[in-house]
Amino acid sequence: MSGADLHFAISELKQLEGKRIAKIRKTEGGLFLFKIGNEELLFEPTIRFHLTRQSHQAMDSPDGFVAFLRKNLEGKTAQKISQYGTDRIVEIETKSKERLVFELFRKGNLIFVGEDGNIVSLLHREEAGGRKLARGEKYCYPKATAFELKLPQEPRFGVKVNEKEEPVSYSLEKGDGLLSFGSFSEAADFYYANQKAESEGEKTASEKQKKLQERLTSQVETLEKMILEKKGTKKTGDAIYANFEMVEELLADIRKMKKAGKGEPEINEWLAGKKAFLHETVLELELD
Repeated sequence: MSGADLHFAISELKQLEGKRIAKIRKTEGGLFLFKIGNEELLFEPTIRFHLTRQSHQAMDSPDGFVAFLRKNLEGKTAQKISQYGTDRIVEIETKSKERLVFELFRKGNLIFVGEDGNIVSLLHREEAGGRKLARGEKYCYPKATAFELKLPQEPRFGVKVNEKEEPVSYSLEKGDGLLSFGSFSEAADFYYANQKAESEGEKTASEKQKKLQERLTSQVETLEKMILEKKGTKKTGDAIYANFEMVEELLADIRKMKKAGKGEPEINEWLAGKKAFLHETVLELELD
């Protein structure tokens, strides 16, 4: 789902604000289901987030994460449901100020944030893009981008089907050959509920594409790190060059003091007033 898809999905969830979170479930296939008021909200990490009318069989015994969510959220009021900017991030804030954060990018995540802003529990630990997602860490949003969300002026929710009546795509705009639906959630629910199972060949291709995407993401992060390190090295080099004469004088004085039999503690006592420190053969300087 795109940021635009989420925009329309969330606009349909406003009716749930002020309603009680009645039940939380998870299926064997990894779908999370939240009964809020009389409606059921479906979240499939990385894939989709919308209301559903489909019947889904939950696990007989919930895992530890679902058990935690049940204990801490069931019975509480969903005070506010919102999208973070134009990102693929949705938040459900309770009346008691806890937040349940749904992330649909990368491998997807579901994060329970306490009223103090710290992460209490989450689906996946993660460290990428300059932020760390782990228990006890402050929850931080991803870095902002210059992306501008473009929404259709007259949205129409439709699903395109092939000659076998199988859904092949859904759309936010009117077009020929589309099955029309009254809401985005209805269109998405129909589209995903009628997807045919992947063949072995399709599954292999999908897994290969996923690995390539993960590799690309890793390479981008490595490149960003190298750029930052290069900037830091250049900054250090520029500072040394600008203070070259002062550094040379310090080194000359240190050599004289060593020649005179001064030890490292005595030299460091003298260097303290010059914002410098000597350790064996390494001279540390605080340069402007």
